[in-house]
Amino acid sequence: MKIIFYLLLFSFFLFSSSLFAASVESKIKQSKKQLSSKRVEYNKMDKELSDVAKKINVAKKEQNELTKKLEVLAKNIQNNEIVFQRLQKEDKKYSLALNSLNTDIDKNQKKFLDLVAKNFSLALALEELKQPTKDSVMMKEAYKLYAKTNSKEIEKLQIDIDKLKTKKERLKLKKSNIKKAIAGYQKERNEYKSKKKKQDVLVKNLARDKAIYKKRFNKIKISRKSLERKLAKLKIIKRSNDKERRARQEAKRNAVSNNRRKIPKTVASAPPIAKYKGGKTISPLKGSRLIKKFGTYVDPIYKFKIFNKSITLKAPHIGSKVRSVLAGKVVFAENSGGMLGKVVIVEHANNIHTIYAKLSRLAPGIHVGKRLSLGTIIGKVDKSLMFEVTKNNKHMNPLKLIKL
Repeated sequence: MKIIFYLLLFSFFLFSSSLFAASVESKIKQSKKQLSSKRVEYNKMDKELSDVAKKINVAKKEQNELTKKLEVLAKNIQNNEIVFQRLQKEDKKYSLALNSLNTDIDKNQKKFLDLVAKNFSLALALEELKQPTKDSVMMKEAYKLYAKTNSKEIEKLQIDIDKLKTKKERLKLKKSNIKKAIAGYQKERNEYKSKKKKQDVLVKNLARDKAIYKKRFNKIKISRKSLERKLAKLKIIKRSNDKERRARQEAKRNAVSNNRRKIPKTVASAPPIAKYKGGKTISPLKGSRLIKKFGTYVDPIYKFKIFNKSITLKAPHIGSKVRSVLAGKVVFAENSGGMLGKVVIVEHANNIHTIYAKLSRLAPGIHVGKRLSLGTIIGKVDKSLMFEVTKNNKHMNPLKLIKL
């Protein structure tokens, strides 16, 4: 009876184990599917948010340029209006002078006619009648002299009038040109105002995307911390002690405070940097282009400083092959489950480790314990490769080890 009981118990155990194994296998498949979906989603978001960051910078730059142009145009309009007002005053002054000269001519003419009528009319009449007298001859000579003098005065006044008229014509032309310039500046200003209004709307809309950018930034930080934990677990880097952690936290608080005042500060303190004096080896990504350097850089959106422990290489095409830069042994090869995608860590001589992240797929046979020779294909990338190097448990600049 006991044997039957044990057999039933054993059969139940086997049945339960098979059900559990099937459940685990199902969960593994589901997790892999979710991870694959997440990777596609992350890659898409990475491109979109990278474009948003560029657009924000471009839009702000154009916005600043438009503001400067509007300031220049406003100043030009103001200066031209001042000149126009000055010309208006000059024109008014010339008009008054012309009126005054015309009045003087009229007065001289009237004075001359009155004088002729009063003093020379009898003498001139006698001359006309061919009955001149001694007095009429003298009066005629006096009339000629006075008429000549009056004619010269009027001629001089007429010359002054002509000069003033010429000046007025020049003023008129200057005023016309300045009016055209002001109208041109005003038209240009209106165009720039319209452009700036559109740019303001664009910047406002892009500003809303900062929240998405921040989420992405936080996800990258989480992925980075996950990788740091893996590196520390594998004893590739040393764990930070409490004092260093507190210092970084204090630096972060200061950075947030200073960021509100738009003063760039370092978010995280720079880790100890390993020195390397050996020869250079091959690039992990043939035909690639460096798009992010090792060391401190300023975040393009939030303007605070970040210490980058790796370099990023732009892939020449989708599915570019990633190579081991030195002979060594794989100590880590799996999906990080975050923004870093699939990650491979290789251990080399002289306590050097190379880290290859953002891999889209691993090469067949790449697993922990796998021995690699120089140039062995590790996997492939679609967009970019994040490449990191440590030596003696410290990070080092990858460009000291490889040549591009």
